[in-house]
Order: sequence, then structure tokens, then C-alpha cells
Amino acid sequence: MEFLKEVLKKVFAIFGFEIHRSSGQPVSFANFSNLSLAYEQRIKESGHFIGENKNRAKLLARLIGTLPSEAYFIVLALAECKDVDGDICEFGVAQGETSALIASEIESSNKTFHLFDSFEGLPEPTEKDQLIDDIFSLGSMEAYAGKMSCPEKLVRARLKAISFSSDRYVIHKGYFDRVLREDPNLPQKVCFAYLDFDFYEPIKVVLEFLHQASSEGTIIVVDDYGFFSTGVKTAVDEFLEEKNSKSIIYECLVPNTQYGHFAVLTRKSSRE
Repeated sequence: MEFLKEVLKKVFAIFGFEIHRSSGQPVSFANFSNLSLAYEQRIKESGHFIGENKNRAKLLARLIGTLPSEAYFIVLALAECKDVDGDICEFGVAQGETSALIASEIESSNKTFHLFDSFEGLPEPTEKDQLIDDIFSLGSMEAYAGKMSCPEKLVRARLKAISFSSDRYVIHKGYFDRVLREDPNLPQKVCFAYLDFDFYEPIKVVLEFLHQASSEGTIIVVDDYGFFSTGVKTAVDEFLEEKNSKSIIYECLVPNTQYGHFAVLTRKSSRE
């Protein structure tokens, strides 16, 4: 039975689909869409602006591993970064559901979308990665090396499904430390980044890269802050302690965990 399941998963992946276990509960998309509109109205009433997007509710409903409440922080950040110089980045794209949401939100802009993933699963953890939430019940942090891999063609299929032009995005394939050394097409300026690399070392390396490529107004959303592995929170906290100074400061917002486990970093030119 397990063999058959793996064969079916691979066959469906070729055509850009994935198989997931049903929760057994009926889902009313009409209700979800209505709730989404109400949520956006409250956001606007609070003084923030996000544009209309007819695909947003559908893409929010498809998300895997990212709560819609967290996704709205991404949507809002993208709106706030639209006039900030630089491109859009996602580090750790998995099956491309969040990629599709981000791409849909920047469709009307002229910004390039850079997607980074090894497509080989998670790297080896370090001693700074201690297991907090054993999400797959594997028993140890080391057992997660190589897990969570998704094929590149699945991500491309997600972007094609929303008619996001292939000349608007660049896929950087490989573990980021190697990509950083060898890839000549890295973005020179970044105005928004979503980090979902799970472990200490890749998060720390990406934050160092973004520090060099960002400017005032850049927003970085880091997923799994205080969840799954201790490494993400450790990397973010170390980065903030090292980089915050009189001339540069990163404001750090950690929302209530009912919205998800993530941190939002906003770069400022100076302390106010």
C-alpha cells in the first residue's frame, strides 16, 4: 500500500498535482471567501492598504503549512514594499502554494520574483537546531534531513496556473550556501523576502545576504519562529543583536501564535 501511494504521488507530481489526506470535514469556499473579504475590510479600517485581488481568496484557501492569517501579513508587507527599490524573494518554496500567492500579489508590478530551494529536502541540522515540534513524528531532528522535498516542476506548474509569466521569475536551485557562491543571477536589491528554511544555518546565511541587499523599508517575514526547530528563532535573534545599531535598526514584530509562528522584520535607516 505504501509503495502504491508513493507511485501515485510521483505520477500526480509529474502533472503538477499533489495528494493530501482529507480532514473529513466539508469546506465551504463561499464562506471562506466571505470571511476573507471581511478580514480585508478590517485591515483597511485599521489604516493599512491592500489592493483588490480576485485570486487571493482561492490562493489563501490552497495554502499548505501557512495559515491564512500569516499569509495576510505577507500580503500586507508586499503592499507596503511596492514603492521600495528591489525585487521579491522566497527562500524555501516547497510545493509553490505560497509562491503562487506572492506572484499573484505582485502581478501588476515590474518586480522580479526570485525563488530559492534545494528541491532536495532539508539540509543536515546543526547543534543549534533542537527539535521543538516533531511535526512528522520522526523522533529526532537529524531524521528530518532530506525531508520536505518537492519537485521544481510542481512550483512552475503553480505559477503557470495563475498565468504568471516565466520571464517574471527566476528559480535558484540548490542549497543556499552553494547558490550564494555560484549563482550569477542573485538579486542585487531586495524589498521583500519570505524565509521558510526551517534550520539555523540557512536562515542565518540568508539574513546576512539580505542585510547587504536590503535598504530602508525592506520587510522580511521569517516562518517557523519558535516552532519546529529552535534554529530559526536563534538565527533571527542573533541577527538582530548583531545588526541593530544607531544607524540601522530592524524592527521585529512577533504576532500572537494564534496567527502562526513567524517574525516580521522591517528595516529602518535609524532609530526614531
